[in-house]
Amino acid sequence: MPKCIALSASRWLVVGAIALTTAVSGAEAQSGSTLSRGQVKVAMLDLAFYGKRANELLPNDSAMAMTATAVMRAGLTNKPGITFVDSATIASTVKGPKAMAVVQDVPCNVVVACAREVGKELGADWVVMGKISKTSDLIWIFSGELIDVASGKLVLDDSYELKGIASDMVPKGAEVFARRVAKKVTTPDSAVVQ
Repeated sequence: MPKCIALSASRWLVVGAIALTTAVSGAEAQSGSTLSRGQVKVAMLDLAFYGKRANELLPNDSAMAMTATAVMRAGLTNKPGITFVDSATIASTVKGPKAMAVVQDVPCNVVVACAREVGKELGADWVVMGKISKTSDLIWIFSGELIDVASGKLVLDDSYELKGIASDMVPKGAEVFARRVAKKVTTPDSAVVQ
């Protein structure tokens, strides 16, 4: 009988260990834990403003790029699965010698190769860049790119025509792109060139 009890106790121990492992896995899945997939590191350059084709430029038009930058950063910061590089670190890296060697007299935030170089230097998996273009007072264009730092490929290359009041529409375009970026970088096997 002691042998039977010992065998039964070891079986219960195995069953208990399996149940505990299953419970922990289920709790992680319900809590949205990203431990199994790991974190991805994302860097985002300030969005650029482009107004050369606008029928009229107003003094605050370039502020739309700053607004879109702030909205996108807010949309990507503290997202599960994303480690977001802070803007001060990115700003100093953009002005560093490696980035400047790529672009020389052109701003880094409009050159894919420079954005990729910044991503490499920061150890980021992904880099986000883009621009806000004004055509007229009621027509703006939001362009955004997501770059896979390792391959250099543009994984997302989106462009949205924003019609209406810029202060309403530009943030909405930035929100849409931020959601697409967050989904793309945190979903396994989603890094397909669009």
